[in-house]
Amino acid sequence: MKTIKILLTTLIVFGFTQCRSSKFDQTPPFKILKATYTNWMGGQPSVKSTKVEIHLSKSNITSFNTLYFNKQKANFEIIKLKEKTVLIAHFNTSIKRDIILNADPTKELKNEFPISIKLPFELKKDEAIISYKENNNIRYFKLKNLKEVK
Repeated sequence: MKTIKILLTTLIVFGFTQCRSSKFDQTPPFKILKATYTNWMGGQPSVKSTKVEIHLSKSNITSFNTLYFNKQKANFEIIKLKEKTVLIAHFNTSIKRDIILNADPTKELKNEFPISIKLPFELKKDEAIISYKENNNIRYFKLKNLKEVK
């Protein structure tokens, strides 16, 4: 009976530690000057993308990892200028329409399944998560109120 109580207590404690929300930095080691995103269409039909630009004041962080935005994630392109650092991430929003429809179901097996990525964060349309490395620890900052540029 005593071992059952210990086991249940351990499971409950473990369950609560798994339910905790991700900790976001409230004061990151960089200052955001401007954060925008642009939706654009390419020259070919159904070629779409979203470009996110984040302008930071001069930062000591050398490793920006990932940007989570609009149910997708992308790596950064980092541009260091004299007075600021610009982080750019591109998200492919194209819808592939190459679907085979045939009376013979075996020919439809060549259709690709859509890839769905489960992100560890719930985000609104104008929110993003910046993942960066500081002192060999991966840190997260939730960026709110991204402005859409048309």
